[in-house]
Amino acid sequence: MDIILPIIAVIAPLLASGLIALFGARLGERSSSIGVSALWLSTLAALGSLYHVVQNEPVLLTFSAWLPQPLSYTLLIDRLTAVMMVLITGVSLIIHVYSQRYMQGDQGYVRFFRLLGLLTFVLLSLVTSGSAFWLFVYWHLVTWALFFLLSFNAASPAARAAARTTWRVQGLGDSAFLVGTVLMYTQFGTFDLTGLFRAIRASDAPALWTGTILEINSVTAITLLILIAIMTKSAQFPFHVWLPGTIEAPTPVSAMLHAGIVNAGGFLVNRLAPLYGAAPMSLHLMFLIGGLTALIGATTMLTQSSIKRTLVYSTMGQMGYMIMECGLGAFALAVFHLCAHGLFKATLFLNSGASIQKARSEFKLPGQNHVEEAASFSLVTWATGLGVTLLLPLIILLAAHGLVRIPLLETQGTVIFLFFAWVTSAQAIFSLYRLDAVASWKVSLTMVATLALIGLTYLWAGESFTHFLYPDTEQVATYFQAAFWPRGIFDAVVTLAAVLVFAVWILLYGRAHGMRFLVPNWLGTLQTHAYVAFLNGLYVEDALRAWGRRSRRMKVRIP
Repeated sequence: MDIILPIIAVIAPLLASGLIALFGARLGERSSSIGVSALWLSTLAALGSLYHVVQNEPVLLTFSAWLPQPLSYTLLIDRLTAVMMVLITGVSLIIHVYSQRYMQGDQGYVRFFRLLGLLTFVLLSLVTSGSAFWLFVYWHLVTWALFFLLSFNAASPAARAAARTTWRVQGLGDSAFLVGTVLMYTQFGTFDLTGLFRAIRASDAPALWTGTILEINSVTAITLLILIAIMTKSAQFPFHVWLPGTIEAPTPVSAMLHAGIVNAGGFLVNRLAPLYGAAPMSLHLMFLIGGLTALIGATTMLTQSSIKRTLVYSTMGQMGYMIMECGLGAFALAVFHLCAHGLFKATLFLNSGASIQKARSEFKLPGQNHVEEAASFSLVTWATGLGVTLLLPLIILLAAHGLVRIPLLETQGTVIFLFFAWVTSAQAIFSLYRLDAVASWKVSLTMVATLALIGLTYLWAGESFTHFLYPDTEQVATYFQAAFWPRGIFDAVVTLAAVLVFAVWILLYGRAHGMRFLVPNWLGTLQTHAYVAFLNGLYVEDALRAWGRRSRRMKVRIP
């Protein structure tokens, strides 16, 4: 029974896809019931697998028949795998049920459910793979699934262009992953992940190109190559150019891509955690890439007028946030983040599709609702926001260090969890401050409750969830140690964030009291240009299209 449930969870969507391919033409739209039934079975089996893994040891099963020994097929069902299986099957089930009515009347109805079941099977196979070789195979198959789903509407030139862009970007990452996988085998002599991790812990990794200026640790080289694959799948800047094209696919496809596929980078870092835990350079680079992506994605999101493009760049920002957490060694926090993001982003995309479809079917202007004047400035709300985002966290930090004797200054990992809790709660509190129509005392209490909720959630993720995924506390400590930043740099990042939060509250106070801030003309012009640049995605998509046109012209000129 310990291995039957995971096999059922993985195979059920594949069988459904095959049955729909065989009988879909005869059943028509009734064939969707096959996919929905299979996903119910798969979800229940995934939940059963999670329960079994929690109560018992991880399950490892190897199939070596008809395959050479290095390429033997291995199923690894541990707690990370079980959590990802529940997320994938749960989100896919919601999308299957939603699509039954949403896709009605579409000529590709049957083909859509066949592809959706196949994609679910590939994702489940990816997270259950215990071999680096098969991990790469399914990683590449996800690229094929992306291509076919994005080109679902073959009559749309935009959809075809989005599929081609996705194929090129993902192909680059897949090629890097392949090279990293081959290098992994040549250096350690195995594709088996458990054997690979034992080899890394048992001895120092050999160096490559010794005696030259290119000398590099082999583990660092492998992780840097795989990092390229992570950047392409999880839409890190500048490899995010394929992500906006996902709005050309049907809304359920967009939901599956943004709730499942883009999270693959966070999963891969956790699956290869012992590898990345031995490569501090890769973790530091990951933090910088994630931070830049989060900043660009969030800023671009604020400039968009299309609801779907807003959600696209929101995903980009969240993925940057997730990769940044990985770069700080907070691997379990990244898994918690991707689970939360997968659930709420799937819901947002499905709701946006329903809203768009309703707007297209109901041809009427919105009602002329009376817009009330904004409420006057409330010192209580402003002071509460300032205190909750700056003073209260500082008091808690000093009390924890001085009174409770928690060695925060010596444990950067703990500060990381508190830092993310503080930044997240500050973002939420800025949004609450804009609720002018609500009584100030209600907003103030909500601000305090928000800080408490987010703080407790991050503490739970930092303690209980981390212990759930990584029961070995020494192993977790080594990850944080590998990602350790010099004290001055880390303190500078925290200080800069605090200064920015304080500056925003001062700006809000000044505007409410009619204060005019002297802004040079050149700065106002720069702000306008920056807004336009972010509105156009920093012109990365335009540059890619121009490069594509130039490449095609060069091919034509070649005799």
